[in-house]
Amino acid sequence: MIYLNTQEVQQDITWLTQECSLGVLATSRLSLYELEILQESIESVEDKAVLHFYESFFELYGLQKAQWRSKLEHQSLPVLALVPGQGVRVIVEHEADGSWKSESPQGVNTTKGFPKGTMFTPLKSERMASEVHSAKALFKRVALRQKPIVIYAAIASFGINFLALGTSLFSMQVYDRVIPTEGISTLVALSIGVFIAIFLELIVKLSRSSILDHAMKNMDMVFSHDIFNRFLKIRLDMLPKSVGTLSGQLQSYVSIRAFISTAALYLLIDFPFSMIFLAVIVLLSGWKMGLIVVAFLLLSIVAGLFFRKKIEVLTTSSSMASHRKLGLLVESVENAENIKATGAGWSLLSRWNSLTEDAIHDDIEIRHYSEMATYFSAFLQQFSYIALVAMGAYLVATTTDLTMGGLIAVTILSGRVLSPISMLPNLLVQWGKTKIALADLDRVYALERDNEGVESPLTPATQVPHFQCKNAAFAYGENAPAISVANLSIAPGERVAIVGVIGSGKSTLLKLLAGLYKPQSGKVLMGGIDMQHISRNKLSERIGYLPQNVKLISGTLRDNLLLGLIGVDDEKIIQAAHKTNLIHLLNTLPQGLDTPIPEGGESVSGGQKQMIALTRLMLMQSLALFLDEPTANMDDQTERKILQAIAGHLAPNHTLVVVTHKPALLALVNRIIVVGPQGIVLDGAKDAVLAQLNAGAKNKVQG
Repeated sequence: MIYLNTQEVQQDITWLTQECSLGVLATSRLSLYELEILQESIESVEDKAVLHFYESFFELYGLQKAQWRSKLEHQSLPVLALVPGQGVRVIVEHEADGSWKSESPQGVNTTKGFPKGTMFTPLKSERMASEVHSAKALFKRVALRQKPIVIYAAIASFGINFLALGTSLFSMQVYDRVIPTEGISTLVALSIGVFIAIFLELIVKLSRSSILDHAMKNMDMVFSHDIFNRFLKIRLDMLPKSVGTLSGQLQSYVSIRAFISTAALYLLIDFPFSMIFLAVIVLLSGWKMGLIVVAFLLLSIVAGLFFRKKIEVLTTSSSMASHRKLGLLVESVENAENIKATGAGWSLLSRWNSLTEDAIHDDIEIRHYSEMATYFSAFLQQFSYIALVAMGAYLVATTTDLTMGGLIAVTILSGRVLSPISMLPNLLVQWGKTKIALADLDRVYALERDNEGVESPLTPATQVPHFQCKNAAFAYGENAPAISVANLSIAPGERVAIVGVIGSGKSTLLKLLAGLYKPQSGKVLMGGIDMQHISRNKLSERIGYLPQNVKLISGTLRDNLLLGLIGVDDEKIIQAAHKTNLIHLLNTLPQGLDTPIPEGGESVSGGQKQMIALTRLMLMQSLALFLDEPTANMDDQTERKILQAIAGHLAPNHTLVVVTHKPALLALVNRIIVVGPQGIVLDGAKDAVLAQLNAGAKNKVQG
């Protein structure tokens, strides 16, 4: 056996994902949460289960599918080896003396050979090829991945349509052969045969439906995962300010997925078979009947293109109105208390009615044109059917090119030909809507992500909490810079307060130092490395950031305390809760840590939200604490308890940066940075800066 217990597997996978120096693994470290999930997926130490586990690991890392072999070949290097009794090794080089150079949790060494039972597989990355840079690329990639399933569905459809010929041919034989000759035995044989055909058609239809459902499920899972993951990776300063617009854009993938599945079936299955049935009609009745269907096809395309252009314009304005409505609804729910207190309901209602009127007008127009497309398609289909029957009857009556049975067969087949063609206008209309939805999603994908432009962000195992700003400037949109810092250095172990008037850029500076914002010019460094080059996951592990307005997620109190954390048991939670005084809140709640928290966390006060967030920071064990007005909503007694907790939590090598306007918090710091509209106004030891500020205030009073 390769492993004796699951602990050995967990140790090896921790080394592979966190410490191994091989490029394909070192350039994309897993977060601790992802590592925990991966470790929990270890089901058994049986060799077969272990190999399957490492195959899942390869897929997670974007590596080529594992190809296990019992023989090691130097052409395949680098190679992952699973050695019985020794665990994992990464073999990187074949030495001149025939030995193999490898890396393992025990370090780098060389060996002449490996024991019997060792399994080898190449380590080759496919990550770059699978990188998605736009919504259009995502949908194309996922749709192509379903190609085998679509081929199976096409094969099933071929069977369905081939069997469908049985009904028309049955009718033709009955009218042309059975009735004139009174061939009852022939009728019985034909009836049994066509019954078998339609029964098989039913089974194949059910099978095709199951196949397509599986494909839709696969696409839905990939689409929803990738789009939400893309949203989570958007850099904070790039997020749109309109919640409604962003929410609408993120949800628009449903209509795109529906169109992809519909269009794929139509283009690959329905329309080609429609042309096959058209060929059968021409074969049975001649080219004159075929021309009627071709004319119907051309008219359907023209109608679809006409209605598509109309609906595209209306869909654009309707989407914008719907997004604004959703944004207004979210704002109203979040600010219900303020709206009620200020009596502003009538004003918001007026805006709501105006947006509703715009959206309804556009929706009515869209529905109007969609219904016109449907009605026109139905008209064309009925007209074409009548034309086919009339032309067929004329040919039966005046020529010998078509028999009565042939006419019956043609009328049955015409439904198989005309129905797919009649779908064209609606399909083109649906494409108009999908085009707008795809453009919306592409705008989301165009937003810059964390580590934008850096294909392989750095994931250093240790990072010194030394922060520097060099000619860093940041502005919101096209406005003047909110903050501009020529030179700033915060050394490990420093305790710094950032103070200043409202709107001077204190919170913006804190977000720049935390790597949440990217400066438009200049750089922000951590440990001498540009923060935009360091993986966002690693920054989040090293920096504990507390925003000014704390938002909780729906779930339980325990969920909010452990959000993104692993390896934290109840004992650690209780210890941290005692430090921050959160224990008193827990003791008043009947369900304790299992107390449900609604969306936004409105069941607890602002001060309690801050206590919960601070408790989570204590559990993170970060090297740096960045706090934005951490006690703004607390009473004096709670504030003193929190200050004691923060002071007791900080180790000598920990860095503290706190934005505050409350004098009590200055007890935590030994340095003060005063920020003004021009940037940093004062920066120095706490006592010296306070003396300068007091002297300036005194001069203003005397003046």
